[in-house]
Amino acid sequence: GKMVEICRSNMAIVSVGLISPVRLRKRHTQKHRPDAENAQDQRVKDGGDEDYAEALELLCEYARWLTAFPIAVKHFLRQDNRKGWSNDVRYKKRRFEIGPLLTDEDARNVVMKYDDKDGKPTSDSKMGILARAPPLVVLNRLHEYAYDIAHHTYIHDSDSFAPTPQGRAIFYQQMTDHLNTLYGSFGAMERIKGTPLPFAYAIHLRTFLLLFLFLWNMVSVARYGGVSLPFLFLLNWALLGIEAAAVECERPFDYNPNHLTLGKVSVVIARNIGQALKEVVR
Repeated sequence: GKMVEICRSNMAIVSVGLISPVRLRKRHTQKHRPDAENAQDQRVKDGGDEDYAEALELLCEYARWLTAFPIAVKHFLRQDNRKGWSNDVRYKKRRFEIGPLLTDEDARNVVMKYDDKDGKPTSDSKMGILARAPPLVVLNRLHEYAYDIAHHTYIHDSDSFAPTPQGRAIFYQQMTDHLNTLYGSFGAMERIKGTPLPFAYAIHLRTFLLLFLFLWNMVSVARYGGVSLPFLFLLNWALLGIEAAAVECERPFDYNPNHLTLGKVSVVIARNIGQALKEVVR
């Protein structure tokens, strides 16, 4: 939920902060000089259109990487060794999920966590060494684009519509605050993934539970006979179900139906980012 919230608000802030100076200048030009009576007015209009195209291109690049972030998080949190998946099959499936958001070279760095002996990305954990965490690759690239967006130079950077240095600093601070929150969200999920129940605790709990149920069943059948079997079945099912639920909650990011639907989270974020872009280009 936190990741969806931050991605949504971050995209809204970035799109408004980057496009608003161009939009304000364009509205001012259309209102006060609608017919572009002289060459200077025409240059103002042309410069506004060029500003808009450059800003929109930079915004779309940022949006593509922001959309790829929850996908990279999902791939990182879920196990690589899924039954029936070879390294090539896993890469093709994950590359398909990213789709046209990233180029093939960028997608390899996001999907493949390992590097071979030549330093090239690979999906084979046996032939390579762990070289990167894909979500961090995406966040680092977003930080680069955040700096470029905050310091974007407009053609008419000297007029009253261009952001002031103080405004650029505040804008950059807002973007980095959101990205740092995404770092924290990813770190929290990484800690959940990497912190299973202690082995001794799990063994002790299961041994005690099975011993308790075995003795309870033996005593109940000896004392009450077969009439106690339905009640014993319900009791066993309830207590073993609680233990099984604890095992499922221990690693909530896998592929089982009871685990978190990280794919739906990625879809929601992609739709929210797409909506923000539509509002910009309307």
